[in-house]
Amino acid sequence: MKKYFHEQGSTLIVVLILLVVISVIGLYAIRHSLTSLKLATNAQVQTLLMQTSDVALAKLERNFNNNEASNLAGTPVGQVLLDGNQGKELQFCFKPTEVSSDKTIKNNLFFDLRDFRIIERKSATDKEAKSTAESGDINAVCNPETMFSISRKALVTQVAVVSPDDPAVEMGRFDLTAQGTDLKDAGNIETKRVRVTVTSFAPALAPSVSISDMNTCLKERMMDDSLLKNRANGSTQVKVQTLHECLNLLGMPLNTQTAEYVVNLSEVRSGS
Repeated sequence: MKKYFHEQGSTLIVVLILLVVISVIGLYAIRHSLTSLKLATNAQVQTLLMQTSDVALAKLERNFNNNEASNLAGTPVGQVLLDGNQGKELQFCFKPTEVSSDKTIKNNLFFDLRDFRIIERKSATDKEAKSTAESGDINAVCNPETMFSISRKALVTQVAVVSPDDPAVEMGRFDLTAQGTDLKDAGNIETKRVRVTVTSFAPALAPSVSISDMNTCLKERMMDDSLLKNRANGSTQVKVQTLHECLNLLGMPLNTQTAEYVVNLSEVRSGS
């Protein structure tokens, strides 16, 4: 008489089920680890981009402070304060590290009068910049293949400086007066606002973005959309597309910072 044991083979089924469960748990753990790594990497990139933008702002401040008495016109701030330049945008590349055609590394000055451009938007109904410069070289923008803001050749930083034509936040009569100033002389103090926009981005972390598309953004976009000339104004004027917006649409990791300064022209003139 034969006996049938229906439980035969059940061990194999249990083992297979356990293997499936272990595999699912393993895949989940790997995916979770990769996601955590990606989040950490993105946070690190944003921190590096922000720090690089901060360095560019600090360099601009130092450049102005070192030259305001002897060579104000040789600074980005001095250039935008020249007559006729209010509301126009001075752009240049912050490129302490540049790769030459022979692959050697050269260190550049923070700002060079031979390497900047002053531009305006094309028209009130266009989002792009003009194809000609008001002053300087129209092609004086960053080259994402050779001009870098850090020695590791990973980040690119473009800077815009403007003497704003937009109204400032309402302030009291003496709000811009330096501490220790005799208020009876405050009426003779002439101050000018200067706004700086710094955009840093990481081409190496966006391999799907073509150099051609990056160059289009760098060459054909304004950077400051707070200027009256660059804002939307009903149906007669559209807002410009900024460099930040253009690169962001391409999926580029980037950071943009804006700082506004007040220049006391009376102090500058008395020191010169």
